Amino acid sequence: MSDINIDKQRKLLPIVAAIAFFMASLDTTSVNTIIPYLSGVFHAPLAVTKNIIIYYMIANAIFIPLTGVLCQKYSCRIVFCIALCIFTLGSFLCGISHTLNQLLAARIIQGIGGAMMLPVGRLAIIQTFPKKELVKALSLVTIPGLMGPLIGPIAGGMIATYLDWSMIFLINVPFGLVGIYFALHYFPRQSDKAVRIDRWGYIIFAAAIALITYALSLYSETQNYTPPTIIFCIGLCLLALYWVRSLYHDYPLFSPTLFKIKSFSIGILGNLVARLGCGAVPFMIPLMLQRLMGLSPVACGVAMLPLAFAAMIAKPFVSHSIKFMGYRNFLFINTILLSASYMSYCFVNDHSSWTFIAALMFITGFINSMQFTAMNTSTVLDLSAKRQPAGSCLLSTVMQVSMAAGVAVSAILLTLDEKIHLHAVPATHFHYTWFYLGCITVISAFIFMFMPNKRV
Repeated sequence: MSDINIDKQRKLLPIVAAIAFFMASLDTTSVNTIIPYLSGVFHAPLAVTKNIIIYYMIANAIFIPLTGVLCQKYSCRIVFCIALCIFTLGSFLCGISHTLNQLLAARIIQGIGGAMMLPVGRLAIIQTFPKKELVKALSLVTIPGLMGPLIGPIAGGMIATYLDWSMIFLINVPFGLVGIYFALHYFPRQSDKAVRIDRWGYIIFAAAIALITYALSLYSETQNYTPPTIIFCIGLCLLALYWVRSLYHDYPLFSPTLFKIKSFSIGILGNLVARLGCGAVPFMIPLMLQRLMGLSPVACGVAMLPLAFAAMIAKPFVSHSIKFMGYRNFLFINTILLSASYMSYCFVNDHSSWTFIAALMFITGFINSMQFTAMNTSTVLDLSAKRQPAGSCLLSTVMQVSMAAGVAVSAILLTLDEKIHLHAVPATHFHYTWFYLGCITVISAFIFMFMPNKRV
């Protein structure tokens, strides 16, 4: 590839990956908003209609672990194009569905494609950009992930109110086709046909992640914790079984040697803990605004725009901050600030001014944006070319599980506090939950203290 083409590739590749990620993120969150509406459309109980979300999540959980080895064997270009084709086809089938069962089947197809888009897009950037440009490139992909959950409720509510619900899905089709065209021209195509796939290892690991994800989704929807706890424990047992198998298998899906790389092992653990708080934000803030301020879901989406706006503004500051402080110092300080931003919601009540709430959300969005970019980049920074596919794929798996866990943990904390402080006003329950989330998040700051203090 010529220098001109390489330069063009480095300009367009992050944009294509970001659009694909934003498309999947926006689709998911906008669909979540109109579940009650779809329940009426299909004349089905809300508990059954919620399977539209759960089936998509399970399809994601099953296919994310496979993307790394597929990219090694067939190249990021081929896998990303296939992912976009599947997601676009699934979106089209969702849009033309006439029954709930048809929509559920189409959501599974859509979830398979959506599962592969983010890890493959990130891996393509890691393979294309030198380390000194990695933070800037990855930040372009991170921001849509923060914006999707914020814009999604507005888009979902507006489309359901003024257009037909099918447009939420059909709008993905032209974007998917354009993405396929650019991916065919600008995504990396290095591959190794000799790579072998541990099929049984994949089945065990995928089943474990699917069960854990499903259990976490149940935790946030019920106060009977016995069924999800049983499912969660089965998932953990399968995960332990996979780990034992990987120690003795010649071609494991995720080699245990990955964790001998200090920045990767610390990054994965730090991500897992820090994202418990990050995952709670798109759940806690709308719920707080609805219960304390009486806002509708669409009005909540509009009110949360400072989060998205701050995420965009933060982008240029990340690489400069890391260059000045190094990854370890930056993540330590930024994680403490992130924890403090969560605890600041303890001062919000039903009499708080919108200026005050908007300022808090702006600060949270700004710090969150920098946190995501720094965590993702530092985790994969020291991986060799051979280990990048598996490392990027495992990071995506951890991201999905920990974000789902964030919703589950915050829902459990909120429910438990409602039982402990029976006669307290609603704001009190949110205050305690935000405080606990801040305490959990600050633990990850001390995990990041063991990260090598490299600079970009």
